[in-house]
Amino acid sequence: MINSKNISFLIIIAFFISCSKDENTSVTSLDTEIQPYYGTYLYEDPDCSGYDIQYLTIDVNGISFFDYLGDSCDDTVECYLVESFDIKESSIDTVLDFSGENANISNGAVYIISDSLIVISYDQDNERVEYSWGKIEDEIYSFTPLCDQEYENTKDIADMMVYAVSDNGDLLWENYLHEGIWDLGSSITQLTDGGYMVYGLFDVVNWGGCCYTKDAGVRDIIKLNSQGQEQWREQIDYEDYSSLTHWPYADIGKSLIETSNGDLIVIAPGLDHFINVIMMDANGELIWIKNFPGLYYWSRYSDLLENQNGNIVFVGYIGGIQGGALGRPTFLILDYDTGDILKQAEYSGLRYAKTIISVGEDFTIFGASHNGETGWVDVNRQPIFLLKINSEGEEIWRKIWPDDELKAFRALDLISTDDNGYLLFCLTDPAPYATLIKTDSEGNEQWRKKYADYTGGQGWIHKTEDGGYFMASAYAVTKLDSECEVEWNAAAPFGFEKYFNNGMVSGINHDMKKIDGGAVFTGYGAVE
Repeated sequence: MINSKNISFLIIIAFFISCSKDENTSVTSLDTEIQPYYGTYLYEDPDCSGYDIQYLTIDVNGISFFDYLGDSCDDTVECYLVESFDIKESSIDTVLDFSGENANISNGAVYIISDSLIVISYDQDNERVEYSWGKIEDEIYSFTPLCDQEYENTKDIADMMVYAVSDNGDLLWENYLHEGIWDLGSSITQLTDGGYMVYGLFDVVNWGGCCYTKDAGVRDIIKLNSQGQEQWREQIDYEDYSSLTHWPYADIGKSLIETSNGDLIVIAPGLDHFINVIMMDANGELIWIKNFPGLYYWSRYSDLLENQNGNIVFVGYIGGIQGGALGRPTFLILDYDTGDILKQAEYSGLRYAKTIISVGEDFTIFGASHNGETGWVDVNRQPIFLLKINSEGEEIWRKIWPDDELKAFRALDLISTDDNGYLLFCLTDPAPYATLIKTDSEGNEQWRKKYADYTGGQGWIHKTEDGGYFMASAYAVTKLDSECEVEWNAAAPFGFEKYFNNGMVSGINHDMKKIDGGAVFTGYGAVE
């Protein structure tokens, strides 16, 4: 995206128009002839999802760039920032020059490909970039009001959104962390010092609903104090071991936790969707990284926790057909100090593991089963399962829900209940889909309840001090009583706005964690 207030450099315009092969053909001066490429051009910025409004005009007076700073990308002030440059002919037939001061972009060129298409390219930050401007009118538009001063060009659609809510529905605090056009908080955890650590990425790629990255070896962590105020941020650079196959982007990751030793551990998939598990110290310095070829990250189906022995337990999906077996859930115990695999178990007849919880010394895994087909299946429409295993990963029992008109699908979250049973957060038809299923201690369904929430494919639930539950999705934040009846709800079935007793936040949740007397959230959003 061209930043008009930074176009202060020597730039060349080479235009390609039909002309005679006669070497004696003369070129008419720009001052006396209207050129066919004169007019008004529009640039549609894909990084800003078309929200960035930038225009360019070319006429006998030169070139002017207009950037509207009141659009949903800049969101600064309602005026047009303008940079204008004189044009002079510097080479017969093909080259025009214009220049400015304080150059920070080099080797700039504007190619007039046709009467209605201009391509601008230049070097910036050791990278060659190129943008196309399409003509929208032969006339020269005027733009008002023009800015009476220069403003910072934020280029900002969505920031890392972080906020905390009490069990009573009060907004405790909120913060929006900015660096790029799209910024995502993918996971959050409360720290022993009372503050928070946010894991995500600044300047992500918005594709198919947000958010991905083309650089799988870079992530960001941000330290907040107990009131959500930023203390520091750190970029994590690591070898992600991935190779690009058919997929252009990597997911950001999930499941950030603080260990009993005060370290941080998180799941970070690569471009090939293979799992990386990263351990860092409290300052974001890498301790170790482990790559697991064959273990895939699909639709956030993976999880980790720390077990009673102080090692790391991971569940994920081993993909493909290996030895005649379908892809299946995999359970790993990783050495705390090195990340080496101490124990591994796989479970045939099931498909994707979404989350794992500790139940005493044992574990219970919640995920998606499969219908036995060996081809591609929609993981998010497969019936759910519960799997109880012991501390070594050996199966104790399993429960698979039927694939019928009452099918429960898309595993979201799981907690244990006071009667040694389970509460499952998933989807059921018809829409809206959010559903809680209560089971006994062996996974037998006792009841289910539906809620006005489309979820956006994400969801979390935890117990509250009053015996009720806090339930949230990408869209909604809901407080339930001990019978799972709604006490209050802060959002419609789908949408960005979440209205609390004393304020509103606008954004999409990507994680929720329990805190004393409430919950803390992260995702992406914007100050309204």
